[in-house]
Amino acid sequence: MPWLDIAAAALILLTLITGMVTRRTKAAIVITAGMATAAVLVVAVSVEGPRPQVLALLTLAVLTAGVVVWLRSSRRPRLAAATSLILILSLVGVAGAAWVLPPISIPAGSGSFTVGMNTKVWTDHHRDARGGTQPGERRSLPATIWYPAEASGERAAYLPGPERAKELSSALANLYGIPAFTLDSLSRARSNAMWQGQPALGSFPVVVASPGLNSTRWFFTTWAEELASNGVIVIALDHPYDAPVTELANGTWVHSELETTGDDARDQDLADQWTSIRASDMSALITQVLAGTSDVPGLRFADTTRFITAGHSLGGAAALEAARLDARVKAAVDIDGMPRTPEGAVTPPKPVLALVGGDADPLPDYDAALDALLANGKGTRVTLEGVTHFGMIDVGLMVAPIPGITGTRGSAGPTSVAQATLRFIASVATDSPVDISSLTQL
Repeated sequence: MPWLDIAAAALILLTLITGMVTRRTKAAIVITAGMATAAVLVVAVSVEGPRPQVLALLTLAVLTAGVVVWLRSSRRPRLAAATSLILILSLVGVAGAAWVLPPISIPAGSGSFTVGMNTKVWTDHHRDARGGTQPGERRSLPATIWYPAEASGERAAYLPGPERAKELSSALANLYGIPAFTLDSLSRARSNAMWQGQPALGSFPVVVASPGLNSTRWFFTTWAEELASNGVIVIALDHPYDAPVTELANGTWVHSELETTGDDARDQDLADQWTSIRASDMSALITQVLAGTSDVPGLRFADTTRFITAGHSLGGAAALEAARLDARVKAAVDIDGMPRTPEGAVTPPKPVLALVGGDADPLPDYDAALDALLANGKGTRVTLEGVTHFGMIDVGLMVAPIPGITGTRGSAGPTSVAQATLRFIASVATDSPVDISSLTQL
């Protein structure tokens, strides 16, 4: 939470009010409040950087100092009082904006491993650029790898590289029709992972993950770091021409081409097609990992007998499909995604964890689809109370804990999802039932 910003706004307000009340007496109280304000603002700038909310507070602090001097001069007191009222309303507005859009702070992983991070763009030579069978440019598979590492070091940026930060922030802003400055925290945030850190020795299961529709693999950061700190390798994919923006193997950037039609039946068919392409991407990535990992040190100690697919929203549907179609996948984690198994298809008896946001309106179709998915007795459904659909990924860290948007446990959502995933992976590794009692605690 942006307590520094809110504290600075409160101190500026205190300075202004004391200036109004004590304008005919000694200025000691006003000076003390002003010095406290300056100290908190210095800390805010050093911790958060010059993000828009902090710059707005700095501007209001300067204006407040001028108004306080004006109030004490006793010149045009009514105009000074009116100006003070405007400043008070502005301070309330900036404090509200600071609370709604806090600086991104990634919680440290709970495990014993340091987390390393790397990126890689593989190429699937068997499909075209958009996942089909046409000749020409081949399909790119851009991915981020989080893995158990040996030693600590400098924390990597949340979005490594200024070009990536600029491209993704701009694409998300255009996609959602919001000003780019509202996503300023994305380019300033830092993860807890070491960029290209030395891999830890061992044998670690591999989770291949797919993000939601119009989302990005980077929103898996909290979840992935928690898994990696506990001895799991995570490879999160972006799907070209599906993700808001992503890089290709040739170094160019491409944007989403997905469009809905407004016709529900047609849009459901499109979603099924997109799910199929994503599932093929996940299988193609597994093939790449099995083909050789020498150029990706973070995968050197991957246990290639233990692949698990995972995904959020439409990515969850893709994870289920990849597990259904690919014998190399041992289990799947569906993070609040509608299953899209084709009608009449046989679902193999693989373990499935279905994580559902508890802070949501009833969705009968979704519940029925999950019931059908879990009917074979191999799956486990866990509802996370106080967490919404978007609160399960890092959106819960970017927006205040608002019911219906990120949920009252928004910032804790990704960690809860990771903890449930870890318990599930442990059960898959030992071929034992999921510990329901430990999941209930989440």
